[in-house]
Amino acid sequence: MSPYLCNTLWAFQSVEGSIRAFYPARRLEKNWGISMDVVEHIEEPSLPWGVAPILAGCGVRWLSVPFYRYDSTFGGLKNPPLFIFEGSDSGQIRVVMDPWASGKASYTQGARMLRDPKTVMNEWLPHYQQMGKSYPLRAILASGTHGDISPRSANQTRGFADAIINYNKRPEPHPKIVNAVLPQFCRAVDETQARTPFLQTVRGCFGHSWDLWPVSLAKYVADMREGERAFLAAESLLAIAAQTQPRIHEATRADRERAEWCWTMLGDHAWNGTNDENKRHNADLRQKWSEDLNRLGQSLLQQGWTGLGLTPSDRDIVIFNSLSFPRSDLGRIEIPTGVNGVVTESKPLASQIVNEDGRRMLYFVSPEAPSFGFRQFQLTSRSQNHRGSGVLRAIPVRLESPHYRLLVDPRTGGIASLVRKGTNSELLADPRTSRTLCQTIYFDGQEHTLTDIQSEVVAEGPVLARLRISGTAAGIRVVNFVTVYADFDRVDFDLRINKAATTKQERLCQLFPVVCKDAVLRIETTGAVIRPRPQPDGDLLPGADIRRFAAQGFVDASRSAGLGVTIVPLDAFALRQDLDPITFEALGNDQNYREVTRDQNGVTEFRFRYSLRAHDGGYSRAEAFAWSRRVAYPLLATHGHVPPQIIAGQTLALDPKRAIATCLKPADGNAKDGSILRLWETGGQSGPIRIGVQGYKRAVRTDLLERDLAELKITEGKVALDLHAYGFAALRVLP
Repeated sequence: MSPYLCNTLWAFQSVEGSIRAFYPARRLEKNWGISMDVVEHIEEPSLPWGVAPILAGCGVRWLSVPFYRYDSTFGGLKNPPLFIFEGSDSGQIRVVMDPWASGKASYTQGARMLRDPKTVMNEWLPHYQQMGKSYPLRAILASGTHGDISPRSANQTRGFADAIINYNKRPEPHPKIVNAVLPQFCRAVDETQARTPFLQTVRGCFGHSWDLWPVSLAKYVADMREGERAFLAAESLLAIAAQTQPRIHEATRADRERAEWCWTMLGDHAWNGTNDENKRHNADLRQKWSEDLNRLGQSLLQQGWTGLGLTPSDRDIVIFNSLSFPRSDLGRIEIPTGVNGVVTESKPLASQIVNEDGRRMLYFVSPEAPSFGFRQFQLTSRSQNHRGSGVLRAIPVRLESPHYRLLVDPRTGGIASLVRKGTNSELLADPRTSRTLCQTIYFDGQEHTLTDIQSEVVAEGPVLARLRISGTAAGIRVVNFVTVYADFDRVDFDLRINKAATTKQERLCQLFPVVCKDAVLRIETTGAVIRPRPQPDGDLLPGADIRRFAAQGFVDASRSAGLGVTIVPLDAFALRQDLDPITFEALGNDQNYREVTRDQNGVTEFRFRYSLRAHDGGYSRAEAFAWSRRVAYPLLATHGHVPPQIIAGQTLALDPKRAIATCLKPADGNAKDGSILRLWETGGQSGPIRIGVQGYKRAVRTDLLERDLAELKITEGKVALDLHAYGFAALRVLP
């Protein structure tokens, strides 16, 4: 039994999504002793680089990938059938990924051999014998018999068993066929490797292929990504609350496990179908799972606030920083008529009221909130929403902040010029071309750009200035809210798309043609940051798909020691390298058009958000991670106040120059097991990192699946945890 749920889209999931996909198997291991050190990932023709450190950190030693070469570039693979896969953190797993066997029969190699047993002597043995010393094994793996899972699949078993029996009864000399489980083959390789090491080490990315299929149901992808962020923030809040109210751990356990299950199921590859009925069924499941994940995330947030002892109040608000480092950041909360500002200790904060979709939203600049910590503020009727400071300027074709100056292109609806003030650097790669920043392009056999462009100022004040840019393309209505800030170095784009459903082959993209000349492109993917070019200039191995990638937290284009731009795609994920640089396919059906749902399951309203920030001095991995998390996880604000001891309670803190937390969560199981802090080294340094654990009595190092490894000594409220550069680690903390 593989710990993988069949063929999870492993580059489509985040790091935490990938780890949570193993939690059902980990519970089987805890309750029933079922081993999970050997895993099989069936069918999907890709192998992202980040798989190695994640699996190694989960205690996995062996991975088997019998793949189906459909909709991929795996015909060009050059890897040996067995190899050591080493991650960017030097973590290693052993891999069976056999191009010859998978090319012969994908993931039903055993079935093909048994249907035509003469191929054992005519094809299989000669192929591996000619490999000589690079394949010294006396065993060959023909992986897989069943090509599908259905109520009738079990009926095939008797035939396979009889074929094995009949072959082994043959009188002439022949190898023995064994109806084996995968760990038996892995043990045979381990024994040979111990005697005569022969496994080659492979470093790099085998690419993403099927991972882009979910773009055919883009609304549910956006909902999944938003739901994941809400759930992770809620877990952090619950972990803090459970330190003083342990009962909340058990009270929320069922909801947390259900949310985790929805999240895991959304990672399954079946965003497609074999016929119209199957496609619709799979689309409806993803709609339900994404809706349930969001609903449970919001419910768990409320339970977290209640568990903290929140007292509702119309005059107070409290914010929670769900990240592992302190930050002063943008606050946002809906307020009633009569409230016009926010103060702390009678001192007014910069604030501004903005009407958004009929809601009265208060934006404010929060003083620094501690990592996984709180700040308390009071609402006031005194207005802070005034103009005249001159810091922000807005007219329909131009926005200006202390950090940026941008011009709207009246021909395309994109940004014709984006200048970083201070250095007076133009961020567009070539402002003379027709391609503009955050331009929307629709393609259905021919290219359509926006027409009937209109731009107007919809907000201007001490906190932010915002334009509303609208237009149409082939009947598609596009509205883009572009925002700059007085106190924050970023530009935000919030696109609302109204599009009639169609089954024509199509794609709708947003373009970000920034700093392209001499710049190196980097993508945060699941478990690794990669340069999407073939080695040695990039990180892609021979046979990897160079056209398409699933982006996670950020995409960065930087010149060496020079100008760079970091882009955070909050809702879109599909990065196309075969189109204009840098292009996000926000929605479409052109990835596996033959099998995907072609009409977005009838959805007509979409939202895609991006944030952008320029930087000098070249690429900094730690800064890109920290800033992208600030954008993706805004401060959580709610009406009311919490007890003072909560404000001054336990603290957990990481140095963002060394690492970020991928989660702070209640430990799996019982309240007595405390909370789990998982982290990702981002500074590129190996060695110990000091973690603040003020208020906690015990700290235990665990693996990524919460297996205890070693007790750590707490000294002056801190523990030292050894980390490999770019690696993962986890810590159990107990009050």
